[in-house]
Amino acid sequence: MNIQASVVITFLILMFTLSGFSQANDVSDKLSAKNATQYSQQFIIGGQPSESDLIMLSKSGIKTVINLRGTGEFDDFDEQAKVEALGMNYIAIPISGASDINKENLTLFTAAITNKEQAFVHCASGNRVGAMFALDAHFNHNKSIDEAIVTGKKAGLTSLEATVKKVLKTQ
Repeated sequence: MNIQASVVITFLILMFTLSGFSQANDVSDKLSAKNATQYSQQFIIGGQPSESDLIMLSKSGIKTVINLRGTGEFDDFDEQAKVEALGMNYIAIPISGASDINKENLTLFTAAITNKEQAFVHCASGNRVGAMFALDAHFNHNKSIDEAIVTGKKAGLTSLEATVKKVLKTQ
């Protein structure tokens, strides 16, 4: 293969890759879920998705929905049934409040996010999502406490910051 053909092929691959990222980013802007944002190439994060959000996420290539809401916290529709009917994987890690921000739930969260599939991670507002990404940053990626808090805030951490700092310092 000549150099010109290699350049064209590389350019096309790059264009398709960036196009896919742009499409996923556009999806987060269209979701009704509170604080929905493209956190990374792998993750869209935010609050509770609507049924139409789930349809949009499925069509955009999201493979997994990770729900961090506590058991019984949401009953507007059967989220698991809707997610699975759309062909996506559903993972529930019930985090009802500050006492559930811990290393045991981090173990479950880590298992859920390490599959490399594109995923939508949510709670009600994104606060618990940010808390879990902060714990992940510190315990799994050796970030300092300050760096982990910055990571958590990028992912939606707000009122659980004091709880997260306590877990980071004591566990």
